Amino acid sequence: MTILTSISIELGKGVLNHNNRKFIAENVDENRTQDNVEYENISLENAYHNLFDKALQRYNDKQKRNDRKIENYLEHIQKGKQEKPFYEIIVQVGNKNDMGVNTHNKELSKAILDEYMKEFQKRNPYLYVFNAHLHMDEATPHLHIDFIPFTTNSKRGLDTRVSMKQALSNKGFNGGTREETEWSQWVKSEKQALSKVMYEHNVEWEFQGNDKEHLSVLDYKKQERKKEVTELERQCDVLKHNIVDLADCQQQIENIFSEQEFEEIYSLPEPNKLESAKSYKSRIEPLFKKLKEFAKRYLIKFIDYRNKYRAVSSECDYLQRENYELKQSNTRYLQENLKLRRELKDFRLLKKLIGKEKVNEIIEQSRKTKKHERNFNYEKELY
Repeated sequence: MTILTSISIELGKGVLNHNNRKFIAENVDENRTQDNVEYENISLENAYHNLFDKALQRYNDKQKRNDRKIENYLEHIQKGKQEKPFYEIIVQVGNKNDMGVNTHNKELSKAILDEYMKEFQKRNPYLYVFNAHLHMDEATPHLHIDFIPFTTNSKRGLDTRVSMKQALSNKGFNGGTREETEWSQWVKSEKQALSKVMYEHNVEWEFQGNDKEHLSVLDYKKQERKKEVTELERQCDVLKHNIVDLADCQQQIENIFSEQEFEEIYSLPEPNKLESAKSYKSRIEPLFKKLKEFAKRYLIKFIDYRNKYRAVSSECDYLQRENYELKQSNTRYLQENLKLRRELKDFRLLKKLIGKEKVNEIIEQSRKTKKHERNFNYEKELY
């Protein structure tokens, strides 16, 4: 049975000693601390050395005045007001009632978060993760991910420097409205990545009408199909341009043989009076050689372009067909999504009217009936 539950990705306070369990808070069960998972545990100082020491050296080498040199980049960022030294997000699936450590879904929650965490750095190359832990010793399993956002090839300050805005921009998240900031766009993307992992574990991101950021898996599929359609349309446009270019090139090659310049360059000269055959042959041989090289070169190009033209035309036809099928699939997902939302709304209303326990009892009875019918039909086929 598919589990419906929520997703939470919140900005954390970044208390590293708490994350590393150097001190134990009241809400921590020390008997379960051994179940925690440590992914990264590098000090902030060492993380800055790893990331910025070479860039800091390059920057200082360019400075002619000593007062413009930076001795310690971490302290420089801490004293400044433009950037935070690091950021933390807390990632959680569900809550203590449905995915908590005292429920039968505890290990499922742990598996989902573990898989999500193992792909986080690969998915976010400009967010340097230096401290990351999965906590199993509180009410609900959750991740603390601490990272330093950075950018490279910067024209201002260090060529590799701290920058949340540029780190997210490098991933394609650009600021728009107040609601659609780089950060909010990135968080939505991470929620979608997490929902995909959940879906593989038969857990669905529950759609909540009062929270527009919560998308069901069907919403996610619909968005992914839309992206695929857009990409295919772009590829078709590129291929169409290539076809036009190849056709033009083919025409140019064909036109060469009718141009006056070609006639003037490659026309055979008339023999001079009293010129011997040997002399005439030696005079025209270089021209023949030049003409043969020209013909060979353009014949090869012509054949190559013709083959490319056929291949590109075939690929374009294939992509157009696939594009049409994806659009049809996207429409079906939209209809299915709408239908399931209506059913979910009716189901919640039913639970509210007759009570959760009664609904669960009816569902369980229905399952038993179906199971009994399957067993009966199976035995009937045997005899």
